[in-house]
Amino acid sequence: MSSAMPGPRDTAKSMLKAMGLLPLAQRIATVLTAPPEYRNHERQFKQLSRQHGQVLGERLNDRRHKQGIALVCSPYFPEVQIELGLIKGLQLANFVPIVLIGSTGRDGRLLAQHYKLAGVDSIHQWRDFATEIDKKSAAAVVDRYSSMWELLDFEYADVRVGMVAVSTALRGTYRGFLDLRVPEDRERLVDTVAFAMMSADAARKVRHQFNPDLALFLDNCYSPFGELFDSCIRNNVEAIQWQQAHKSNALIFKRYSLENWLEHPSSLSSDSWRFVRDMEWTKDHPKQLEYELYSTYSSGDWYSVVGTQFDKTIFDSARLRERLGLNPNKKTAFIFPHILWDAALFWGKCLFRDFEEWLVETVRAACENDQVNWVIKIHPANKRLREILSFHGEAAEITALEKYIGKLPSHITMVRPESDISSYSLFSIMDYCITVRGTIGMEAARLGIPVVTGGTGLYDNKGFTIDSETRQEYLRKIHNIQSIPRLSSNQQELAERFAYANFLMRPWRATSVTLRYLPDSENFLSEGQVNIASKEQWYTAADVRAFADWITDPSRPHEYLAHLSPAAVLNSD
Repeated sequence: MSSAMPGPRDTAKSMLKAMGLLPLAQRIATVLTAPPEYRNHERQFKQLSRQHGQVLGERLNDRRHKQGIALVCSPYFPEVQIELGLIKGLQLANFVPIVLIGSTGRDGRLLAQHYKLAGVDSIHQWRDFATEIDKKSAAAVVDRYSSMWELLDFEYADVRVGMVAVSTALRGTYRGFLDLRVPEDRERLVDTVAFAMMSADAARKVRHQFNPDLALFLDNCYSPFGELFDSCIRNNVEAIQWQQAHKSNALIFKRYSLENWLEHPSSLSSDSWRFVRDMEWTKDHPKQLEYELYSTYSSGDWYSVVGTQFDKTIFDSARLRERLGLNPNKKTAFIFPHILWDAALFWGKCLFRDFEEWLVETVRAACENDQVNWVIKIHPANKRLREILSFHGEAAEITALEKYIGKLPSHITMVRPESDISSYSLFSIMDYCITVRGTIGMEAARLGIPVVTGGTGLYDNKGFTIDSETRQEYLRKIHNIQSIPRLSSNQQELAERFAYANFLMRPWRATSVTLRYLPDSENFLSEGQVNIASKEQWYTAADVRAFADWITDPSRPHEYLAHLSPAAVLNSD
């Protein structure tokens, strides 16, 4: 059989190769076809490498002593930049970092370059541990269940496969509910269950190959690292989760084991809460808390990782009441829905089947109670997340209310995520706060505002929230919310203490390697920086040393918790 004639593409490739220009041509082609956000990440990496490559590449391990193995589950861009500081902390704690990258293609290669720059020698692609996906077995699993909620209980290979698979499916659809009776929904769940089962098998391979002493995660809810998190916990590998705190260059850490693996990352362990509840409390603590919240909101940096306060304005109470069309003769209750598809099934129990049912039933009860003004504040992160994920549809919360409630009565107002109203403005006119476990609850309760919770997971049962045992009890409170009194001074102080711990004691202040998110809605820009000039400075850097000490201290609490006075916190800024 004769060979096929070479086409124009093959001829051009051969000519470029003969002239030694093929690598350059391929590089140019990659640049031209790469999306703008990738080119931004690549440009930032080149700057990072050029300016800080030498100091980042310094290895800090002490080879004279036993070294542990730290499995690092790589985040995406731009968070990988600030994780380089954590890599140096792991080395300082005498752990050898082994990085596992979930992204593929050009993204995976660029992520690997970041870790190489930080002196990591062992970098692996998650796909190398993946086996063939078995959709037939996954379909058989899904067939056992009649609803999405029943599927949550399915476990495989020491992993909550049902929980991870359903969460991954919801995030892929930007919806709060999938119906197994709908063919498209069922097929999506079969796909995510199949992928999660394969990921659980891959997680077992990863553990056996590297035998880590600890594992570091940013994400522990979605495939494939959600399965690895469970596999580590169930097999006595200590897991540390980090997340961005409420502002730039601040992270929170939580150490997980079988003892606490279902706790919210922002929650306080019983030991930490006991310390915070019993520590000396002065009039300066609430002042410092108020300063921290106001300054972060007003600067737009409040949870800037998802742009919650980009382009928002703090309005005075009179202007805000006018904007919202509120009856001045009534009290005002605010409903704060969670994003229905974002980590909606983890870290606590909802009194309802899910966040969507909670929202619909709460608003339905509000429709029947016209004794107060009601405001539904759709989560402002919806806007930024939809832009980042290139999703152009309506927020799932709004879609659910339109489907199940329809037109809202005149005593209920909705504030959309695109609104220019800063959430900080709301406290001046808020008489009641309704949420499942949103951060807004601790912010409101510290001001004496009653917070009615629709579930557990973060700050419930700490003495400053209005909790319920059943949905019926909860709905009765919504129907008669106007009869709930303001919090007592003791309750308000408990809320202040809890909020102070979360916003001032929990955050690890990054100074050696920093990352700031910028309010650019099109390019999702960020600004990373390394502020270390020599190897010696790594050993004396307060932030890196604090992280290393917390990791290695056997008596440490589950949470990284800085024991700072208000003056110390103020001076640290």
